[in-house]
Amino acid sequence: MLIISAPANAAAGQTTQPPPADAPPPPQFSEAVEVVAVTPVHGLEVPKTKVAANVQIFTASRVPALSPSDASRLLAERGVSVHTTDAQAGTFQPDVLFRGFSGSPLLGSSEGLAVYQDGVRMNEAFGDTVNWDVLPSNAIGSLNLIPGSNPLFGLNALGGALSIRTKDGFTAPGGRGSVRGGSFGRYDIDAESGGRRGAFGYYLAGSLTSEAGWRDHSPSTVRKLFGDAGWRGTDSQVTISFTGASNDLTANGPAPVELLDEDYEAVFTHPDETDNDVAMLAVKFQGRRDYGQLDGVAYYRSSASRTFNGDALDEDDEGGFTAINNRSHTRTQSAGFTGQWSRREPLAGRDNTLVTGAGLDTAATRFDFSSEWAHLTDDRGTIGSGTFDEDAAVDLHSRATTASAFATNIWSPTARLALTASARFNWTDVELRDQIGTALTGDHRFARLNPAAGVTFQATPLVNFYGSYTQSSRVPTPVELTCADPEDPCRLPNAFLSDPPLDQIVASTWEGGARGVLRGVSWSVSAYHTAAADDIIFVSSGTLRGEGHFENVERTVRRGVEAGVNYERADRFSAFATYTLQRAVFGTDLVIASQFHPLALDSEIRVAEGSSLPGIPRHSGKLGLAARIGRLDAGFTVRAQSGQYLRGDEANFLVQAPGFATADAHGRYRFNDKLSLVGQITNLFDRRYYTFGVLGEATLIDDDLEHARFYSPGAPRAGWIGAEVRF
Repeated sequence: MLIISAPANAAAGQTTQPPPADAPPPPQFSEAVEVVAVTPVHGLEVPKTKVAANVQIFTASRVPALSPSDASRLLAERGVSVHTTDAQAGTFQPDVLFRGFSGSPLLGSSEGLAVYQDGVRMNEAFGDTVNWDVLPSNAIGSLNLIPGSNPLFGLNALGGALSIRTKDGFTAPGGRGSVRGGSFGRYDIDAESGGRRGAFGYYLAGSLTSEAGWRDHSPSTVRKLFGDAGWRGTDSQVTISFTGASNDLTANGPAPVELLDEDYEAVFTHPDETDNDVAMLAVKFQGRRDYGQLDGVAYYRSSASRTFNGDALDEDDEGGFTAINNRSHTRTQSAGFTGQWSRREPLAGRDNTLVTGAGLDTAATRFDFSSEWAHLTDDRGTIGSGTFDEDAAVDLHSRATTASAFATNIWSPTARLALTASARFNWTDVELRDQIGTALTGDHRFARLNPAAGVTFQATPLVNFYGSYTQSSRVPTPVELTCADPEDPCRLPNAFLSDPPLDQIVASTWEGGARGVLRGVSWSVSAYHTAAADDIIFVSSGTLRGEGHFENVERTVRRGVEAGVNYERADRFSAFATYTLQRAVFGTDLVIASQFHPLALDSEIRVAEGSSLPGIPRHSGKLGLAARIGRLDAGFTVRAQSGQYLRGDEANFLVQAPGFATADAHGRYRFNDKLSLVGQITNLFDRRYYTFGVLGEATLIDDDLEHARFYSPGAPRAGWIGAEVRF
C-alpha cells in the first residue's frame, strides 16, 4: 500500500537534554534524504535536491489507513496536478491526466505520459495507451512521478513519466493476505509473500477482483500475478520477474444527460467489453566495478486485447438494421533491452555524476476488425444478424522499432549549486502491412535529438530552488497513422483506413519552483509551461459517437501553477493538501469537424487560439488526513475539481460539464500485529458527478432525448469491509 512519503532533514548542530523518564515520547520526524533515479533503469540515484523538477515520490506509509493499493487511484488521490476521468464510466479503465497529458487505455486521448515498470516501458506499442488494469498493484514498492518533457524517459514523455519499482524478497520480507467484500457485488482477494535466504530472495503476489458493476450490464473480473526471484552478491545482482494478467472488463461508456437524470445507473447501449491478457518476463542486472556501475534490463512481453462493442445506428441509413457489433483483436509481441553506465567521479574537484546508455525496442502487432449488422433490443443491447460489413473489415500487421542513446550529467560546482545537462536521440521505424489490400500499407521513419538542462540551488538548509528546460517527442503510433483521413473517419478503437502522414509531436517545457522541509512538513511550489508542436488530437468527424480521425494541430499549450504540502509525525498522524491552477489551450486558430455540435456549420466549428482543450479542469485540489488512535487507523480524503469542456466542443461554445467534490474514508482496526479489520467508503456523501463529457446523437435510441451531451457518471456511495492477515 502506498502514500506520499515526506522525509525531512533534521536541523544540524542542535543538542538537547534528555526528557524525564515519565515524559511522553517526543514527536519523531524522518531524517532520510530522498533520492531519485534519473532514468527508467534506475541505477545510481541522486538526491532529490539536485533534480531540477518537482518530482513526486510515493512510498509505503507509516500510517496506512489512507493507502490505496491501486496505482491509478493513488495518483488520483495524492498526486499534484493529477486527475482522472472515467471516459468508459467503469471501475478499471481510468484516464490518468498529468499536467494536461493523458495516460489512457482508450485511443483518442492526448497520450503524453510514459509509464515504466522496473525499467520496462508499459505503454502499448500500437497506440501508446496504458492499461492500468494489468499493473501488479499489490506488488508496487514505490512510484516516481517525473514532470516535464524529460528526454531521458524516451518517447511519449511529453508531460511527464511514471517510474514504478516493484517489491522483492530483500526489501519486502514476510507475507500478507486479505479478503474484502461489499457494494456492487465486489469481492477482492489478494496475497503476497517475500523472503530471502543468504544471497537469494523471492517475492510473489497475486490478486483477484470481481464485481457485478454499479451500472447496468457492467460486470468485470481482474486477475493479476507477479513473481520475482533474485540473487545479490557483493558487487552484483540479478533479478528475474514475471508479470501476468487476465482481465475481463465491461464499461459501457457515456450516456445522454437526460437518460442519466432518469436513471443514474443506465447505459446508452451495451455491451462494451474489453478482455486484456498480458505476460511479461524481465531480467534486470547490476554490476559495480572500479570504473563505474552497469545496469540493464531485458524483457519479452506478449499482450492481447479483444473488444466487443454494440452501438446504435440510424435505421433509415442502414437498411433496417438498428445496431452494429464491432469486434477487434489486437495481439502484440514486444522485446527490448536497455543498458546504462553510471559513474560518480569529481570534475574539476567537484561532485559529478555521469550516466550514459542505449536501448533497442521492437514490437510486432496484428490487428483484426469486423463489423456485424445487428438489431437493438428493448434494453438497448444488441443481437447480431450474422451479416458482416465487408468494407469495414481490417487485417493489419505492424512493426515498430525504436533505437535510442542517452546521456545525462549532474555537476555541482559548489556545495549548494547543481547543474544538469541531458540529451536523448531516438530513431523509430514504423512498418504497416495491409493483409486485405494495400490502402493501409506504408513505411514511416522518425528521428530526433531532444535536449534538457537544469539548475538547482540550495538557498538554505531548508529551502531549495530549481529551474529547467526539457524537451521530448512522440512519434505517431500505428493506430494514428492508419486513422488520419478526415474524408474517411474510422471507428475507435477499432477500424482504420488510409494513412496520410502525421508529424511527430515535440513538447518543450520550462519549469521553475521551490521546495523545502521543516520538522516533518514538506512543501513545494512550481510553475510550468509546456508547448507541444504538431500535437495529435482526435477529431469527431464521423457520423457516430466515437467515430473520427487523428490530425496534427500546429501548437497546443499547457501551463500552470501547482503547490503541495505534506506532514508526517512518526506513526501517529499524516496530512497532505495539493492545489493546481492550469490552462490547456489551442495555440493557433483552426477549423475542425464536430458532427454533433449544435452550433456547427456544415459539421465544422471554428476554434480560436486560446480555446481550452476538452477534458481538463482549470482548478483541482486534494486534501487528506490520517491518524492512529490506539489500535485504530482512520483516514479521510477529498478531491475537488472545476468544470471541463466536452470532447467535440473544442471551440468552447457550450456549457462545461460541472465540477465536483468527492470524499472517501478508510479505516483499519488492528487486533494484534497479525490480524486487522479493514474498511473503505467511497463517495461518502453520495454525490452525483461526471468525470467526462462528449457530444453524441441521443436520438438514435429515443427521439425525446434531444440533448447531444453525453456524460460519464461517477460511482455512487459504496463500501467494503474485510480482514487482513500478516505472517
